[in-house]
Amino acid sequence: MLTADYHVHSISPDAKVPMEDMCRAAVERGLTELAVTDHYEFYAHGVHREFFHEEYLKRCWDSLERCRQQFRGRLTIRRGMEFGQLHLCREEAFSIIQKYPFDYLIGSVHKIENVDLSRMEYTERTVPQIVESYYRNLIELSAYGEFDCIGHLDLVKRHLVKHGFEVKQELCRDYMDEVLGNVIARGKGIEINTSGFRQGVGEAMPGPETLKRYRELGGTIVTVGSDAHRPQDVAADLSAAEMMLREAGFPEISFYERRQRIPGCKVE
Repeated sequence: MLTADYHVHSISPDAKVPMEDMCRAAVERGLTELAVTDHYEFYAHGVHREFFHEEYLKRCWDSLERCRQQFRGRLTIRRGMEFGQLHLCREEAFSIIQKYPFDYLIGSVHKIENVDLSRMEYTERTVPQIVESYYRNLIELSAYGEFDCIGHLDLVKRHLVKHGFEVKQELCRDYMDEVLGNVIARGKGIEINTSGFRQGVGEAMPGPETLKRYRELGGTIVTVGSDAHRPQDVAADLSAAEMMLREAGFPEISFYERRQRIPGCKVE
């Protein structure tokens, strides 16, 4: 049984839940390890958003340290962060990473040209452009971003399904192979993000086909995260993720400490 959730939010602008509540939910669900990975977004063309600043980072860090003390002996809490589009501002991202002793970093793509995927107009004309732009950003992130695992590799499918479009794997396969190749060559990993089961996609992100392809190409490093933004979603669908891992031939998931991969849960 998987006993770790490596992707949860609390102070993030789209969550705003006390971190203690997320940790308490993890304990109640029998988890032994939790990575709190609040958002920090980067933007193109020198654009900055007021929310993401030093005070925000300090607030995240203080909450993490408080929870690590409060739940000591009951739950291992990893100091994490989910960096969005960090390939766009590599120097700024690196300075933050150097300043804080993180355990685990997720690299993600949430935006294209500073527009969130959730706010784009999905039509027959725009969908091919959005999909191509998303994967080209993902390729650049996988090649140059400073992360440990890439989050929700095919996030765009959540929005395609929401707007009534079929997810055509063949359109993305070449792009995905390049992303996976970069990840493997750099000694990085991917996560299985179970939020797809809760958000209408019907499968994790990535799905079983991509996970098996990652294994075929030589990928070995995998984490599992619920992407919970509220306590009731902590550890959601970990059993479905474990089944995916088993079917794809992964013997275990990875844990992280001070950005070093350490042995994690065995896949049963």
